[in-house]
Amino acid sequence: MGKDYELGVAEMGTDASGREPVVNVPPADANEQAQAIAEHWRGAWSDLSRTEAVVAQGPSFVLWRFEKNGFESPGTFFPAEAIDQTIPHAGMREALREHLAETNHASHLVAVIVLKGGVGAAMSVIPKTAICKSQAWFEMTKIRKASISDKVWIPLRAGHTLTSEGDYGYEGYLEEYFGVGSVMFDLQHRDEISKLGWGDIGGNTFAGGEESHRVWPKENAHDTSQSPSPTPTEQGKSVASFRVPFTDLNLSLSTRPAKSAAPLEPVAPTEPTFVKTYYWAGDWASHHSDAVGTGLVIEQNFDGAAPNEWHLHQDFVISLGLQREGDVWLRPVEGFLEVVRLKRDEQGKPVLLEARTEHLRDYLKARGMYLLLASFRSRTQTVSDASHIDWASGFVQEEKDGREWEGINSEIHEGGKPYGSSTGVFHVSRTDVDADDDVPKIGLPDDDSVVSKSWSIQHEGRKLHSLSGSLWMAEVVEPGRVSERVKGEAPLTKVDFAINGSGERVSGDELASTGGWLWFRPSVTALLGSYRGSFLRWYTRDTGAIGISSGDSVHFGLNALGFINVYAKDIGQLPPWQQRVWAGANVVPDGGVSEELLASQAKASPADTKAPEAQLRPAYDEVNATFEKASGKPLFSPHHATDDIFKRVHRFRALEKTGVLELAKDLARLTVESLDGDALTAMGAQSGKTNSGSIKHLEAGLMKRGATLDEARALTKVLVGINQLRQADAHLPSSGFAEAFDLVGVDQQSDPVVQGRQMLELLVDSLVGMTKVFSQPAVKSK
Repeated sequence: MGKDYELGVAEMGTDASGREPVVNVPPADANEQAQAIAEHWRGAWSDLSRTEAVVAQGPSFVLWRFEKNGFESPGTFFPAEAIDQTIPHAGMREALREHLAETNHASHLVAVIVLKGGVGAAMSVIPKTAICKSQAWFEMTKIRKASISDKVWIPLRAGHTLTSEGDYGYEGYLEEYFGVGSVMFDLQHRDEISKLGWGDIGGNTFAGGEESHRVWPKENAHDTSQSPSPTPTEQGKSVASFRVPFTDLNLSLSTRPAKSAAPLEPVAPTEPTFVKTYYWAGDWASHHSDAVGTGLVIEQNFDGAAPNEWHLHQDFVISLGLQREGDVWLRPVEGFLEVVRLKRDEQGKPVLLEARTEHLRDYLKARGMYLLLASFRSRTQTVSDASHIDWASGFVQEEKDGREWEGINSEIHEGGKPYGSSTGVFHVSRTDVDADDDVPKIGLPDDDSVVSKSWSIQHEGRKLHSLSGSLWMAEVVEPGRVSERVKGEAPLTKVDFAINGSGERVSGDELASTGGWLWFRPSVTALLGSYRGSFLRWYTRDTGAIGISSGDSVHFGLNALGFINVYAKDIGQLPPWQQRVWAGANVVPDGGVSEELLASQAKASPADTKAPEAQLRPAYDEVNATFEKASGKPLFSPHHATDDIFKRVHRFRALEKTGVLELAKDLARLTVESLDGDALTAMGAQSGKTNSGSIKHLEAGLMKRGATLDEARALTKVLVGINQLRQADAHLPSSGFAEAFDLVGVDQQSDPVVQGRQMLELLVDSLVGMTKVFSQPAVKSK
């Protein structure tokens, strides 16, 4: 039955009183009967164990009785809780509980078999029949048809066991492996390296170092009639050479002997000279030609003292301006876009390194090279029945377009040896070593000191099938048509912008000569803000600087309709990829140019206004500091998310009505939800019948410092309105919106962005007013 079958056979009986089951010696063939029954029902039991009903039971066992089930029914699965009701023998009950606790129920099942006539019961831990993978899974048709040019990410190196289940040679064994190697070559070497594949570059580490090769001297005779020239001897002996990175050029070092006074005799060819060539890390020489390639992934080996590490070629990193953070390489100037990523297995070993296709092709164009990818993928499974595979023979092959596939269906013994095979063993030993000697010696072997014998071992075990599909592919990643990032070449496609009311459009590289402004929907701020490192700074109430990064920010203004204006030349000076982001929000001019932006850029007289976004944090910190002097604690309790919330509190959160509510929610978290009731009480404010830390409690605190009830409510009503808007989505009826907006002081008919600005301005005014009140001495109680 194999190594996974654990059978314990016991004859079920009772003692003289007929009460306690006892174990008698079972018949000699009981074990064989139980094994035959288990093998007969194993497939049916496996299928039943995977049904939803049995899986829901948790650890379960199958109970099969010959007298009740026979060979017409597979028996019934019971949960572990049913052991006491179904198993009469105490010893078997305990053993069954242990087996259920130790068994991996995903791959094995536990069966109790009651033999014919109650002769005995066998408890078995049986491997489930494998869930056979389809023929298509081994043939990998979809993978063979896929084109690498369609992928967003291209693997530069891989050595990854994607799936591994079970033990080799036993039913249920499943493994899938994926490996990739890659080398860059100059475009001129395409034909020369066309024969390269997985066997050539698959496991190469590109670690560099010295490599020796033979150089044969040329056959030259000395001719005195010619003008003096160096003879082979005078030319010296080459001792070393160095390959110039990213070229096929070698620089050689050689020795040169002193000049001979007498003519030399003709020199016949001699033995070859061994020359050592030093390859830089990343270099790789093809044995098919003189082409020298460059690997972008370099493996560093620490001889077992530490795990191997993969490094991305420095020229690739620096040329594309990448920054490594952990196992990803980001491009800060492109909004910290992830360009390269490294994946590791559970042990921390690197197994896959991928690069974004568009950036890789940009780099290849800049270097005048293409990338050769060689990959190998294998899928293997061991099953007991291979009838679902209809290959014409046990070994099939297909080759097309540089993609080689082979499928194998081989019969094996359980354990992995070919079915019907045997192994020859040859044993040799010495007889001339005396173990009793203090210093044993062993001499050269001869016929008297050597004894040998041989025999063969016939492999046994049940018959299984080892199914496998293997795929080798060689693919080329072509360089891009232009290199925008590395060489700064102009893009092939132009980005255009509307420049006047008639809808006339010009390309981004022509904006510098238009001498005007552009109009954008405020939604562009959400696109820009989605990039890590995005920048937003306010200069006046309606002007500021915004961009994907501070280095690529532009001066903007908001007009009366809420559109964003930017001077056209500023957009034209952005990188093409950033122009595409802006172009998605470009609109035909409407509402004129922002008055404050014109005042700054055309009149050289910036507006004397301030943005509430720039005032909110100082006002918030000031009221906290003032209140802390009076109570010993800040008015609003600090929170670990406070700084993050302040970063996203600006009017552009309110791009639509729901955005206004989201802005209110963040403002409520900073204020209403953070009110410190204990601090208010410590200052002498009593919450009365209201909750400690409520807005009513805050009103009491303001009155404690001299504010009248009307003055206190005037300062806090904006908080009441913000708190109501915070709950609007879930609790506030539509009729309550008007009241909430009135409390805040926001015009419901305004554009959402304007509403966001008004909400921030009114909150700043409230905080500034509270600071003035709390800076006053406490009112003495009468």
